[in-house]
Amino acid sequence: MTGYFTRSSASGYTPTDPTRFVDTREGLGTSRGPVPGQSQFGVQIAGTRGIPAGAKAVALNVTVTGPRAAGHLTVFPSGQAAPNTSNVNFGGGQTIANAVIVPVGADGRINVRNGGWDPADVIVDIVGHYSPDGVSAYIPIRPKRDLDTRDPAQWPSGPLKPYRYIFSTFGEEDPTATAMVLNTTVTNTGGAGHLTVAPDPNALWQYENKTHTPPVAPNSSTLNWTAGKTVPNLVQASTGNHGIVDFFNRSGNNTDLIIDIFGIYDRH
Repeated sequence: MTGYFTRSSASGYTPTDPTRFVDTREGLGTSRGPVPGQSQFGVQIAGTRGIPAGAKAVALNVTVTGPRAAGHLTVFPSGQAAPNTSNVNFGGGQTIANAVIVPVGADGRINVRNGGWDPADVIVDIVGHYSPDGVSAYIPIRPKRDLDTRDPAQWPSGPLKPYRYIFSTFGEEDPTATAMVLNTTVTNTGGAGHLTVAPDPNALWQYENKTHTPPVAPNSSTLNWTAGKTVPNLVQASTGNHGIVDFFNRSGNNTDLIIDIFGIYDRH
C-alpha cells in the first residue's frame, strides 16, 4: 500500500503530457549507464520542468530495460531509507514497466533503487502530480471495458496496425474530467514494441470534418512487450484540452488492445 484518497484530501491531481525525466541509456536526469545492483540514484522532481515546487507526490511510469539478471526497482521519497517493497520486478533481459505514485521528499526529490545484484537501465516518465493547487479529485467508478479490438461488434475492430493510433473520447462523455484511470492491455502481439498513451491535440469536430492534424507520439511509454506476450499496465491518462486520449502502437507489428476504465480525475 502506498496511499489513499479521501474527500478532504489537501492535494488535488494535475495531469500532464507524458514527460521523460530519466533515461539512464542517455544520461537523462542522472549519470549515463545502467544502474549498478544494490545502488540508487536521486531525481529532482518538484520545481522542475513544469512540476510545481509545492508538489507533494507524482504519478510516474517506471520502466526497466536491459537487466543482466532478475531483480526489482523501488521508488521512494528522498530523505528516507529504501522501504522493503518493490515497484517493478524483472527477469534477465526483460523490458517491463509499471505505474507508480510516489511522495516527493522535502527537498523535492525522489529516489530509485535497483534492488537486484546486477546492472539495469531505468526510464522514468511523469504523467501528473499532486499538490495543494491541484484542481482534480479521484472518483472511482464501477470498472467497465471501453475497448477490445478483438471484439468484432466494437468499433474500431481488428488489431491496432503498426505505428498507428486509435483515440477514445473520454472527455466528450465527461467534460469535467481531467484524466482517466485505465488499465491498458496488449495481447496477440506480433513482435516487440511499446504502447504510448497521450492526450490528442485535436477536437472531436476536427475529426468529424476531417480537418484534424495527425498527432505525434511523445517520447514516453506506458507498457512494453515482446512477440506473443499479453501485458497490462495502469495508466493515468490526461484528457488534454479536448477530452480525447490517443493510444499509439509503437511497433512494426499488429497488436490487439484492451482498455478498461475504473476511475476518473474530476474537477472539484
